[in-house]
Amino acid sequence: MKRPYLILALLALILPTLLRVAWFYRGTPDRAEIPTPDYASFTRPEVTVNQPNLDDVPQLKGTVLLDGYHANQFYLNEIESLTASILARGGNVETVTDSYSFETQLKYASAFISISPGLSFSTYEAQLLKTFTERGGRILVLTDATRNAIYFDYFSGNPVAASDATAANSLLKHFDISINNDYLYNTSSNEGNFRNVFFGEFAKNELTFGLDTVALYGAHSVESPSGMVLLKGEETNLSSANDAHNSNAGGAALSADGNVAAFGDLTFLSSPYSTYNDNAALIQNLADFVLSGERSQTLDVYPFIFASDTVKVYISPNIQKTPTLVTAMAALQNSMRYLDITVEFVDELPSSGDVILVGTFDDAAEDLNSLRKIGVEIDSETINSIEFGEISRFGNGLVLFETGSKGNRLALLADTTEDLLTLMGVAGGGSLTSCLTSAQVAVCSVGFGDYGFDTGETFEETPVDAIEETDPEATPTPSG
Repeated sequence: MKRPYLILALLALILPTLLRVAWFYRGTPDRAEIPTPDYASFTRPEVTVNQPNLDDVPQLKGTVLLDGYHANQFYLNEIESLTASILARGGNVETVTDSYSFETQLKYASAFISISPGLSFSTYEAQLLKTFTERGGRILVLTDATRNAIYFDYFSGNPVAASDATAANSLLKHFDISINNDYLYNTSSNEGNFRNVFFGEFAKNELTFGLDTVALYGAHSVESPSGMVLLKGEETNLSSANDAHNSNAGGAALSADGNVAAFGDLTFLSSPYSTYNDNAALIQNLADFVLSGERSQTLDVYPFIFASDTVKVYISPNIQKTPTLVTAMAALQNSMRYLDITVEFVDELPSSGDVILVGTFDDAAEDLNSLRKIGVEIDSETINSIEFGEISRFGNGLVLFETGSKGNRLALLADTTEDLLTLMGVAGGGSLTSCLTSAQVAVCSVGFGDYGFDTGETFEETPVDAIEETDPEATPTPSG
């Protein structure tokens, strides 16, 4: 009896499903074959790879400063291709870690590189760098549209992305260069991605020498009204700011004086992109650029004014070498050793090489007469110079600087031996900040002079015997 009930229960469960299938079933659908791409026939676009040749490069030497205190958004291994090219040319790379030593480092540097800064440059820093380029120094700024500094709003706490273009423009605006807060893209011709943009048109410059095609990856557009656009893209290179092509902007720009270059991308420096297309040649050109500036040597960069690693010091034979003078000579020697310069004290005035001449104003007419072409005349009471006019010779010292094909010469002159010792102490201190300074002449206060603070009035001393002896007159009191 149980078995028939079990069969009926199963039929009650299955029969509705069978009836539903029989009612809705319309047979096997006849679907057309969906065409698919022939993946087997696809080939990956091959990128032209060019390895840099660092064996035969010019030995330019020099020191390149790398910005490291503006919240820079990069890692050292990302720019290894550039630093390796600088080192291969005999250059040296130093990192700037604070603003206090920045001014001193700029005195001997060949170039300054700032990569994706997150903090703006102060007015003082910008002025230092502007003066640096006026002396022939080079500046290279690289930004990237993929690098953003994240800040948090003080009131709402919401994260805010700040572009590195804003921080870079705080410096570049002084050189009429601007980096736009956008990214370049090309949907019709690119290097595997719409933000990997090709550049095939170049301005004529040492930075673009030997280039045929360069690829930048996520680049800001850069422009300079008074300068030149170095990397000019096709008309299909568009800006994300307005989806349009700007013929006055490109991937990089150069200032009018040729000493400041700005790039909207830094990814092309990193591996493997540094070897794609002609990126390797561009990086070699950048290394040449930062080391090939023609820097002028002036007293503004003292004590970094000598070109060789040996300086000869000639002290006038009229100056007695007392223990105090020997101490001053030792201080001068130690200051040169700090610069890795060897000092040689000589008894005859050298005709070539880097020389420091030490003497009095009276010696200048005999031994240092050649330095008068700088525009300084010394008479019995005054010093006359083009830069500072007429100044008393008493209590003042002169630092004269002359450059030439045979070497650089520095003359330390004062009125007396005592003043000369003070002047040597100032020079040995490694700075002329306490002096009136021009390109070739510095006037330093080294004493009060023979006349002290002379007011120009003459007072005659009254002889003692001319003073009459008089009795003091008594002053009456109210009491009598």
